[in-house]
Amino acid sequence: MDKSYNFSSSNLANSSGLHNSINSNNVNGVNNINNGSNNNNNNNNNNNNNNNNNNNNINNNNINNNNNNNNNNNNNNNNNNNNNNNNNNNNNNNNNNNNNNNNNNNNNNNNNTENVSSSNISTYQQVKKKEKYNNNNKNKPFFGEERHKDNATPDVQKTKIAKWRMRERMKTVSVALVLCLNIGVDPPDVIKTFPCARMECWFDPSTQPPQKALDYIGKTLQAQYEKWQSKARYKQSLDPTVEEVKKLCLSLRRNAKDERVLFHYNGHGVPKPTTNGEIWVFNRNFTQYIPLSIYELQTWMGTPSIYVFDCSAAGLIINWFNQFAEQRDKELERFSGNNQINNNNNNSNNNNTNTPNGNTNQQNNSNNNSSNNSNTNSPNMGSSNSVNNNQSSGSSSHQRDCILLAACSANEILPMNPDFPADMFTACLTTPIRIALRWFCSHSILTGITADMLDRIPGNLSSRRTPLGELNWIFTAVTDTIAWNVLPRHLFQKLFRQDLLVASLFRNYLLAERIMRSANCTPISCPRLPPTYQHAMWQAWDLAADLVISQLPTLLADPNAEFKSSPFFSEQLTAFEVWLEFGSEHKDPPAQLPIVLQVLLSQAHRLRALVLLGKFLDLGPWAVNLALCVGIFPYVLKLLQSPAGDLRHILVFIWAKILALDKSCQLDLVKENGHAYFISVLSSPQIPADQRTMSAFVLSTICNNCRPGQNACLIGNLLPICLSQLSDPDPMVRRWMILCMAKMWENFEEAKWAAIKENAHEKLCLLLTDVSPEVRASAVVALGELIGGAEGSEQRTTIELNLALTLAVITADCSPMVRKELVISLSRIVSSYESNFVQVAQEIAQEERLRAVLEAKRLEELRKSKKRPSVPKISDADHLNNNSDLYGNGSQSSVYGCLWKIILNLCTDPFDQVAQRAQSIVKRISSKFSMEELMSHNLINRTNFNFNLNGSINGGLNSSGGGGFLNNSNGNLGASMNGGNLNGSNNNLGGSGFGLNNSNSSIRNTFVNISRITNRDPRSPTKTKLGTQRSPILTSSTNNVGTILNGSQLNLNNNGNNNNNINNNNMNNNNNINNSSSGLGNQLANTFQSLSLSSGLGGNKTNKMSQSTSSMNTSGQSLQNDFLMVSDIMPFEEDELYSDYYEWSCNYFSKPMMQSTGEDFESFESIEKKWKRQRNEMIIQESKEAVQNIIQQPPKSFSQATIFAEPNGQPISHLQFHPFDNILVVSDGLENISVWNYDEGQRINAFNNCNMPGTRITSMKLVNDYDPSMIITAADDGVVRIWRGYESNDTLKMVSSWRAFPEFATTGNDPIGRLVLDWKGDSGLVLVSGETPDSPKIRIWDVERELGVQDILIGTDSVVTCMANEKRGPLFSAGFSDGLVKLFDQRIPGKYSCVSTLTEHKSYIVNVSMPASLGGKTVVSGSSTGEIKFWQHSYECSSNTILNNDAISTFSVHEYAPLIACGSQNQRIKIMNFTGEEVCTLRYHDGFLGQRIGPVSCVAFHPYNILMGAGATDSIVSIYTDNSKSKSNVDW
Repeated sequence: MDKSYNFSSSNLANSSGLHNSINSNNVNGVNNINNGSNNNNNNNNNNNNNNNNNNNNINNNNINNNNNNNNNNNNNNNNNNNNNNNNNNNNNNNNNNNNNNNNNNNNNNNNNTENVSSSNISTYQQVKKKEKYNNNNKNKPFFGEERHKDNATPDVQKTKIAKWRMRERMKTVSVALVLCLNIGVDPPDVIKTFPCARMECWFDPSTQPPQKALDYIGKTLQAQYEKWQSKARYKQSLDPTVEEVKKLCLSLRRNAKDERVLFHYNGHGVPKPTTNGEIWVFNRNFTQYIPLSIYELQTWMGTPSIYVFDCSAAGLIINWFNQFAEQRDKELERFSGNNQINNNNNNSNNNNTNTPNGNTNQQNNSNNNSSNNSNTNSPNMGSSNSVNNNQSSGSSSHQRDCILLAACSANEILPMNPDFPADMFTACLTTPIRIALRWFCSHSILTGITADMLDRIPGNLSSRRTPLGELNWIFTAVTDTIAWNVLPRHLFQKLFRQDLLVASLFRNYLLAERIMRSANCTPISCPRLPPTYQHAMWQAWDLAADLVISQLPTLLADPNAEFKSSPFFSEQLTAFEVWLEFGSEHKDPPAQLPIVLQVLLSQAHRLRALVLLGKFLDLGPWAVNLALCVGIFPYVLKLLQSPAGDLRHILVFIWAKILALDKSCQLDLVKENGHAYFISVLSSPQIPADQRTMSAFVLSTICNNCRPGQNACLIGNLLPICLSQLSDPDPMVRRWMILCMAKMWENFEEAKWAAIKENAHEKLCLLLTDVSPEVRASAVVALGELIGGAEGSEQRTTIELNLALTLAVITADCSPMVRKELVISLSRIVSSYESNFVQVAQEIAQEERLRAVLEAKRLEELRKSKKRPSVPKISDADHLNNNSDLYGNGSQSSVYGCLWKIILNLCTDPFDQVAQRAQSIVKRISSKFSMEELMSHNLINRTNFNFNLNGSINGGLNSSGGGGFLNNSNGNLGASMNGGNLNGSNNNLGGSGFGLNNSNSSIRNTFVNISRITNRDPRSPTKTKLGTQRSPILTSSTNNVGTILNGSQLNLNNNGNNNNNINNNNMNNNNNINNSSSGLGNQLANTFQSLSLSSGLGGNKTNKMSQSTSSMNTSGQSLQNDFLMVSDIMPFEEDELYSDYYEWSCNYFSKPMMQSTGEDFESFESIEKKWKRQRNEMIIQESKEAVQNIIQQPPKSFSQATIFAEPNGQPISHLQFHPFDNILVVSDGLENISVWNYDEGQRINAFNNCNMPGTRITSMKLVNDYDPSMIITAADDGVVRIWRGYESNDTLKMVSSWRAFPEFATTGNDPIGRLVLDWKGDSGLVLVSGETPDSPKIRIWDVERELGVQDILIGTDSVVTCMANEKRGPLFSAGFSDGLVKLFDQRIPGKYSCVSTLTEHKSYIVNVSMPASLGGKTVVSGSSTGEIKFWQHSYECSSNTILNNDAISTFSVHEYAPLIACGSQNQRIKIMNFTGEEVCTLRYHDGFLGQRIGPVSCVAFHPYNILMGAGATDSIVSIYTDNSKSKSNVDW
């Protein structure tokens, strides 16, 4: 799967979209992103008004974007606000864009840097090509995909999403400007210097009369604030009295309601604040200074509020304000607590209307109300109803909702430097660039720069291409970066992202701290900020200011002079790129992240910034969290409006990363019409596959549980676009097209009908046999989502039932992930037609009850007559058939019956997650049975347990002719999947046996004795060190009821009395489901199984059944409760199972995609991997030397290196050496697997293979020579299992399991026969064959695609006994029970695959081998009579024959050395070379009195070293090595 990201740096200068017009002092730094055609707008606009409009529009727009409430009403309101604001923003013009040549030059300069940056980006295409190359390596590990790690189960511990959205939308709507200047009269407590700072708002009041000067200062201050918030309500109070201040505050609070109010206090003309918490104002005649209590000011202002105190000793105000706020909050808590108690008492008293207390309560309530209203002026309650209501709310808090900024601390006075304004603090807050440049020049060595020149810097704040605009842009980036790196995340969000005006003031406050600290003043804020005045980013600001100021004389002298832009942003991007190269989650976050977002506003730097941002987001969810917190969301949301094609690649990638973490952004995308952007990407076939994949993921997220998103995508014609790309060669595209459609019609009836009209269900059915397991699982999920909501529609009902039956093809799927989704989809059909399934299940239970009566009667007669159980009488069976017409109610009943048996079949699935979900469906349907059914069946079922305990069932039902309705192996009604997932042959792969699993994790309260149905011992298997593993239980082969699927399509037909005739191409006849002669009606009853009534788990369940039998005399009520109890161990109780496959699939986009996960060569894992690689190479090299020694000088004998015994005493059946570790895997003749360290003779682990009791492990191989090594086993229960982490129980896990021949079910007492397995490690193929009821075959499974790829007909009635394959070649050989040896070519399909046949053997073939030492194409075969033959490819006769005088029971050939080992039941092992010369014969164990070895049951050579393992029937394992050299493998 090749992905590509083509981020061409040559497009940087020619990017056709996004010329930005923005005021850089806004909250998020985002404003209108207009097309380049708007650059030539009229330059004669009023600068102040233009800036104000811009700022206000930005505020509304960004606040709405950042505060997306879940409430629908709020969303609608915000949407309206956005529309209005966008209209206002579109009217803004960009000014002073007259330096085009200069800007172009700058762009070209920047492009040089960006070319270097882009060339260093590791593209997704390069990574994927590298991965593809690695995948083609001969040592490629199998079963290492993500689905094999957790079977498509998402991690429960999800990544925590940072609270980047502000819950409360906040806006400063009112501003009170209170100026106490009293121009011409200095306050008595401050002695001013001469000369002294006199300017207020950059105006010298002494130049005009006091009143005019005061008015001018008030208007100027208001104009300065309006640059930051133009639409706020401003009111001035110049030299006010207490009453005027009170009236002003109450009026603003009344109008603001719950929004924020700003109170700006300038106390330069009054005394310093008092130590009692008071500030000063005037009386009406200006003859006295009147104190104003901070407590009263709090009362009038209410919350939320922000205060700016510009006066000497302002720190006193902060201290008293906090004390009063704490006191007020405590009073409010006490008041609200009393009110709650009173309300509770009133409610309790009012409820008792018959008592006289009701009148008293009413009187008390009225008294309380009157007292509250009369005390509105009290400090506790405020002085107005509005304030009272505001403070009575439980959510308000003066300490939490009030923000304070003070010019200096409690013991300081304001600076009096005449070179700066007297209101230096206010100047920093409202005119930061002007005061910053003046302060910088006073500390710089620059000469020839006057204050007048600084005031005449060309440009305006909103145009970033002008000197003044660029300075403002850099200042915004610097202060944002300082705040981001210094403040806690929650405080940064509150102060810099919640409110436009607050963010501007705090950004400028950082400058105020730097400037005023140089004048020995310490500004104070509440909440308090860490010191920032010495941050390193201030040096970057000084450099940028120095560069602009140094050009100022030239620019002022010649307006056409070229302005050299600052390299600030290019350098910061370079620094960010360096961090990306070495940074990680465990290191400090990048300091330049806020600057990267600011750079997105520049057309020249945008592509480079987006690419770097994408690389940062690709580091993981933690990086996405950081980006969202810093404010990425409104930037990338606005960029979706850009028509620039060069941004499409990275924008789609960024949005995929964002939505992979936080899916709550879907409504924002719908409101901004963002879904149309991704639909347009999806609809273009020339766009690379990876971009379409990510676009489909984004659109699926928009539709996920979001009806507006579903509706918008449906209107946008997303459905036909997705359907048109279902045949795309990229499996990821197919997968996400399917999931996108599934999310679009999930619980959305309009989309379902649209899908049916487009025949989407038919197209999806074709993908049920796709080569990709993920695509197949996605198709099952989508079809499952399409089911439901068909009430009252016959067409939809027919389609849904057809779909459910079509899904039966998945029962034969190799992937447990796909089968799990099948169960979940079937649960939806069960939920939709629950009553029909309840009826079918009840009828099956009724038939089983009648069957149990007949069987109990027969067994009782046998017990009395003490005769051997025999086949039931035909009359009894016929009677049962006549009373069990389960499907006489029409074709639909037969469909429900087939579906029910598919579900019962899945209950015995060998993989836990599949079986448990199917069992939950059966349990839920079982709980719907009527009480009469429960009671009547309870008695019969317990009677059956009595017979089981008496032992009369065992043996009678275990015989091969144990009843046509119990163990009829001819009932082969499989699902023929012609054109399905097996290529080149007609394969009868259908639903296998149906029944409930009798394991530790299964259901207790169903209705039929499972031991009788499955003909098996009811005891649980013994599990060694694996108590949590399930032991799967399959039903008898009579239950092979499947659905005949021709071309993945089914038709529901009703032809007279023949209900649901199914055309079986393999059988060439029509099988009526109701036809009792076929035994199907009786066989269906066998499928509904149950467990014992015991509530215990594990152990010997016979004892627990005896306890249940001893309780037969309990009351009827307890009998009912026995069946109504809920199983404590079943985790799925909901009416419909929920699929988490989509969530798991989304995790793909949370992982690194753009760059390869570079290996840390210093990590422990990397060092260990390197060490293992060197060790493996050394072992291979030493083995080559040992083989050469043997060829040159054959060994004289083999000595015993290690001996150990299996503790269970069972015969040893299989041995497998690990190629490089000192590990030997041993299997006994049953179900136990042990892992031994043969160097130390110590067993390091033992576990149970979980094959059903009565079956045994018939084959065992090791998968993946290199890490991670796994064990693949085959047992004669028909199941192939793969185990990972077998070295320890802590890491042991079943990776996958499937039925090798799902069309044939088996039981413990009726196995398939010897299931032979061979593993072809170079191509990932599993070859299996076994003794099946029909003609034997060899089936090839592809473990990468998890599909059966070929059925090879062997052309003989004898069964396969052994197989071997050519290493890295298409040939494989098979030995048969009649002595034939055949050579097959897997490239040739079907019955023509056999290319040679050797007929010289006349007895059972013990083993075959195709050793690499003979070229890989020569077959070495050994028969039970002792004949060993060498057979070269393309020859019909053997090239060499070795005659052995002894019959052999096991036989093995070394892969590289010319050695053959033959084991015999006569207790000896003969080792010889390829010429037949005997090397040695082993009869005794080494030692002084070495005992005779036991009958040899298996021998095996090490893949490389000259080591041989031998197992005997006495459970002893011996390791032998040649004496010519010490052990080849080094003890590492």
